Amino acid sequence: MLDVDRLAKEIYCTDTEILGELRSSFGDSIFCPDGTLDYKILAQKVFSSKKELEKLNNLMFCRIEQKLNSLVNKNKERKCVIIDAAILFNTNLYKLCDYIIWVRADENKRGQYLRKKQSLSDYEVAMRLKGQHIKIRKKYVNFIINNYGSKRNLQEQVERFVQKIKI
Repeated sequence: MLDVDRLAKEIYCTDTEILGELRSSFGDSIFCPDGTLDYKILAQKVFSSKKELEKLNNLMFCRIEQKLNSLVNKNKERKCVIIDAAILFNTNLYKLCDYIIWVRADENKRGQYLRKKQSLSDYEVAMRLKGQHIKIRKKYVNFIINNYGSKRNLQEQVERFVQKIKI
C-alpha cells in the first residue's frame, strides 16, 4: 500500500529544496532546534488558514505526484497497488487509479483514526478536520464503503468490493 501521508513525510525528510521553500514560506518557527521539520507546528499553521494550506499544497502536491508516479511505475507488475490518499482529487493522483474506493466515515470516526494514526490531541484533531478541504469527485468513484459500523462490517464491504473486481 502506498500511503500518501507517509510519502509526504519522506519528502519532508529527504528533500532539502522543499525544506528551504518551507522555511521561506512559513518561517523558522516550523523547525525544531536540530533543523528537522516540526510537523505539529506546521499543521497548526496550515490547518488554521485556508491560505496557508494552499501555500503548502502548492509546494508539495507536485512532489507527491512525482514520487507516487514513480512508485506506481516500479510496482506495475503487481496484481494490485493500493493508494491511500485523502488528497486524491485535490491532485491528479486519481488518474493513476483503475478503481477508486471512497471510504466514508463520520467526523467522530475520522477523528478516532487521526488520534490513533498520528497521536493527536482532541484540539489538534478538531483543527485538522475543520481545516482539511478534501475534494470528492463522485463521478470517478467506483465503489463506496461506509465506515460507520463495526470493523467486521467494514471488512465485509471490502470483501464485496474485492469479489466485484476479482482481485
